[in-house]
Amino acid sequence: MTTAPENTVERAQQSEQELGWAYHHWQNISLAMPIVIGALSVIGISTADIIAMGWIDSINLAAGSLGQRYYQPVYFFALGMTLPVGALVAQALGSRNDRQIRRTLRQGLLLGIAIGIIFAPIILTGPTILVWLGQDPELSHMATGFLFWSAIGLPFNFTFFVLRQYLVAHQRPLPQVIATLLGLAINIIGNHAFVEGFGPLPPMGLAGIALATSLTWLLVSFGLIIYITNSEPFKSSKPFQRLWVMDWKITHRIIALGLPIGLTIVAESGMFIAISLIIGLFGAAGLAASAIANQIAAVAFMVPIALGQAGTIRVANYAGKQDRQNLRRSAHSVMLIGILVTSVTMIILLIWPEALVEIYLDHDDPLLDEVVALALPMVLIAALFQIPDGLQGIANSILRGLNDTRIPALLAIGSFWLFGIGGGTLMGFTLGMGPVGVWAGLLFGLTASALTLTWRMQRGLNRMKAGGQILSG
Repeated sequence: MTTAPENTVERAQQSEQELGWAYHHWQNISLAMPIVIGALSVIGISTADIIAMGWIDSINLAAGSLGQRYYQPVYFFALGMTLPVGALVAQALGSRNDRQIRRTLRQGLLLGIAIGIIFAPIILTGPTILVWLGQDPELSHMATGFLFWSAIGLPFNFTFFVLRQYLVAHQRPLPQVIATLLGLAINIIGNHAFVEGFGPLPPMGLAGIALATSLTWLLVSFGLIIYITNSEPFKSSKPFQRLWVMDWKITHRIIALGLPIGLTIVAESGMFIAISLIIGLFGAAGLAASAIANQIAAVAFMVPIALGQAGTIRVANYAGKQDRQNLRRSAHSVMLIGILVTSVTMIILLIWPEALVEIYLDHDDPLLDEVVALALPMVLIAALFQIPDGLQGIANSILRGLNDTRIPALLAIGSFWLFGIGGGTLMGFTLGMGPVGVWAGLLFGLTASALTLTWRMQRGLNRMKAGGQILSG
């Protein structure tokens, strides 16, 4: 009589023979497409915020982007800490471990809310810390209201992160796509209402932009909770039952995997943030220009990062099934798709940089010419780092699906800060290239990260091919 483990091996061997490259390309694309739309909707919310700031004037854009730069390390750290929820749920789905699926969601939600509450006071002290970092006192003070309402919205934002990972791990990303598209519409309307005032609402300026965003995350998270509670296959497992009961083993596992991921994402976003703060030393025009270039690059990055999330889920699912051959094929497939997609975005940025920059500015702004003169070469540099940025993001995502997070974190952090910040500082100050030279450091940091993380990914895949263990932790 054939045992259950033997049946599992036979199924894995059969699937390895049946699943070709075309299948993996299609599966990665079909899973990534709704994630791309959702990711663009999420970045669309911050893009709408940047546009709303710029339409006030360049000074408000500089102040608001300064507040965003201060806020973003916490945002990206929480994003990294919650990403293991998707990988662990996908692995549990592959091994049919319903208990781990439920408890991973619950512990992820508790962890996300806790991070939001813990870090809120740090966000509130932002104006003082920004001055300590050498930023303009007037611009830092203007960001006070923006940072206050951003801090209020942290727990709701991080709740959304966890719910999104849970849905994507089930390879059902459409609900979060619909939720974020509705959230984008709510945010745009809220920005207009709160910035300029509407009916009994007084004009709030930058603070109104952050208030609109915080309300958006509250409504989006509430909507996803209602959907998961009342829809199959989630409803039957009662995912929110006994939400307060701790499972310290799973919590420790999420933290152990999430901490290196969070630090890696903070290191990457921190490179962009540090670059912006260094550029801020050159004045408001450079800060506004870097805010525009950074947002354009961030929007472009949503496509490869969505591909990376799809790669994480599919690789983790194959890891749960112990299906080595299809795991490797899926990983290589998403890397090839990533190269194609980032090549297209690179061409777009090279051809239409001026049209993209003008979206963010009022043509009557007194700093218009100065900001555009700095933003255009920054966008061209962003075009050059599209492929390495996409490759390093996808390679890191595949490693997350294999629970390999510690060494990749060290490789990424070293690349971003040694080559990125170091190179940018050298070119901006020592070589006298100013804000554009500082921004160019991003190209060196992202290229170094792409080379080292792709090497680490291929090393892990070769180890599995030779019969080594699949999961690193």
